[in-house]
Amino acid sequence: MVSRHPPVFFASDLHGYGIGNTGWFDDNSPRALAGRCLVDALEYLRTSPKFAAKDWHVVNANAARIVHQCLADTALARRDILDRVAPAIDEICAQIVASRQYRIPFYGDDFWDWASVVDAFCEVQTVSVTAARVAKRELDQFRRTVHIRMPSGLSVGDPDQEWFGPAVATRAHRLLNTRASGFDPDLRHELQAQALERIERGRYRGRQVTPWQLSWHYGQVVGEFQRAAGDQAAELADFAWLAVPLEPGKRAMVLARILQGAGAVKDRRTLLQALDELYRCETPGRPLGQGVIGASVEACLDVLEALWPQLDDRDKAGINTMLDALRFLHAKAHTIGFIVETPEDIEGLIQAMGPGTLIEQRNVARAIIRHSCFHAVICLGRSMTEVASAAAVAIEEHGARWLIMPGRAHALGPALAQAAQGARFVGAGPGDLVIATAVAPFRIEIKVRDALSIAEPPFPNDGMIIPADAELCRLAHESAATMLDEIGVFFEGMTVTRNGGGTAAEISAAFPGALATDETSYMMALTCLTHAVPCLVVQSLAEMPPQAPARSARNAGCRLAVKVAETLCRRW
Repeated sequence: MVSRHPPVFFASDLHGYGIGNTGWFDDNSPRALAGRCLVDALEYLRTSPKFAAKDWHVVNANAARIVHQCLADTALARRDILDRVAPAIDEICAQIVASRQYRIPFYGDDFWDWASVVDAFCEVQTVSVTAARVAKRELDQFRRTVHIRMPSGLSVGDPDQEWFGPAVATRAHRLLNTRASGFDPDLRHELQAQALERIERGRYRGRQVTPWQLSWHYGQVVGEFQRAAGDQAAELADFAWLAVPLEPGKRAMVLARILQGAGAVKDRRTLLQALDELYRCETPGRPLGQGVIGASVEACLDVLEALWPQLDDRDKAGINTMLDALRFLHAKAHTIGFIVETPEDIEGLIQAMGPGTLIEQRNVARAIIRHSCFHAVICLGRSMTEVASAAAVAIEEHGARWLIMPGRAHALGPALAQAAQGARFVGAGPGDLVIATAVAPFRIEIKVRDALSIAEPPFPNDGMIIPADAELCRLAHESAATMLDEIGVFFEGMTVTRNGGGTAAEISAAFPGALATDETSYMMALTCLTHAVPCLVVQSLAEMPPQAPARSARNAGCRLAVKVAETLCRRW
């Protein structure tokens, strides 16, 4: 349901929905650059397929780890967004574990990749069940293997795949130093010694290292060991490698590591030059999630990892403005339409949305609402024709991607005599809620033709049953099950739209098992069907013959409709 028309956003879109001064969104400043990288990483988690292959192990693992570190940082403190991306993070972890290799390295192409994946498992344990299950096991396996392989160096013997050099030992040292309890002092010393070995004449421990990879390695060494790596820090200031033709993604990844090392030793000149080169690598015209730096999400992640520790708390907190703009972009792109039958239902929906709800526009027949989770349009329609028009307006003018109708219906169940407590209903009865799994028409062909202004109704003479959207029904069921104290009993089944004619027996004979009848919902479902928009009908039941349902029942329908909308939009 969600992937039918996935929205695509660009960095320029953030300006239109930011609050206050949004000019700094595209500034050449560390704060703005980090913010652009963070929103790009968030969109990557949301939109990109998480391929279960070793080439994607480290990319996906780093995306999960770095996004979690930033959102969980107390200066940013965006637990709300972290909760929304938690399912994507757990999906990443599950797919990485499912594609674990059968020989060393178990993840990725080399020890650097392997360490990065294990580091991600350790980082995201609080939001991923999969990571919590495997993190300790994978960390212990990595530590044992490093201990065994250390004398000969942490190489897998595949020069075409691994970027062998001092950054490999550095990455292993960083992982074990920060994640492993009781880090063996001898192992620590040996890892540091290998990490601080120099690359001499383009070779490291007998292996060739290309000139542009030298800065990639040394940036991480300096970032980890700082003043102990003074000689390496001096070499970071040499940007001669930029004269060598190099694809933008790799160029940005090297610059990110120079930024990491220069920031660690407070080398401001090198830091500023690396930043200037990174600004030139930006491609803000690319959709968010595809890499706005160096046309590579890997480069965005590396830049964000390098920049984040260098920002002060004030700059980190300022990035919240960009995150809020991104959230509103999502809310606007995921507009939910509500179709109601009375002005009282408009009030009921607004009350159900709770405090903090902003009414952007309001008139007699329509309200545009900004909820904390979603953007909504409420359209009023009292008759079949008005409901068809209201549904079309919500979809065509306001871009509603789903329609939910908290309506009224009348129970069809027969009353049975009961000596002690009076009449009762078989099936749904007055005061109950019905989640419509399907809607059917009963003798309304002429009304449908008139409402849609067409020559022939779009269904055969015996009527066409329109099923509700399966995903919306599932969300409604789950939501209602958590609200039993608020809404009482609820039922699921077919409802029938009629035009005042036909007895309950006739309707039940035409549609056996139907729970209720109403006068408008079929028109909303038919309009959604023609526009390929998912819909859901939630109905408060009154007695038959028609009587006004109790206000509490109507409000229960509104509360359930809002709950479904909130649950629906938590997937971003």
